[in-house]
Amino acid sequence: MKTKNNKGITILEMMIIAVIIGITSTLAIPRFGQVMEKLRLKTAGRDIVSSLRLARSNAVSQRDQFGVYFDLNSNQYVLFKDLANPGSFTYDAGSDSDMVTKTLPARVNFGHDSFSNSVVIFRPTGSASGSGSIGLYSSGGYYGSLTIDVLSSTGRVKLISGT
Repeated sequence: MKTKNNKGITILEMMIIAVIIGITSTLAIPRFGQVMEKLRLKTAGRDIVSSLRLARSNAVSQRDQFGVYFDLNSNQYVLFKDLANPGSFTYDAGSDSDMVTKTLPARVNFGHDSFSNSVVIFRPTGSASGSGSIGLYSSGGYYGSLTIDVLSSTGRVKLISGT
């Protein structure tokens, strides 16, 4: 007697696989949104740290004061060369030389700001105008936060993850 060798899958097996994939993706989609918000927050934090380190590097290499100004109202920050009244350690929008202006991504906002006048100025020695920190938080469904610290004596910039 000859037996039939059935190869392949039945329609019932295909339906079971489709249901399992559907259930798995339904559980994963909300988590994917949180992961994207967390990634957006970390990217914004790294961009700010990069701008601060670039300002410090420019100050040391060009032997002039450079800084970063944080505009908390418009969620922007400006990398600039401090030309107007360098001893005051402030940002003068019309007089200082703006190099780069960046806007935070959607649903990422500035939180606390302990810098004097919302500005960090780096001296030619690499030191900063004052110690302080700026916070970032996600205003979407995932409420994560980051803090960026600057140490005045060395100008060291550090990114600290909150949640």
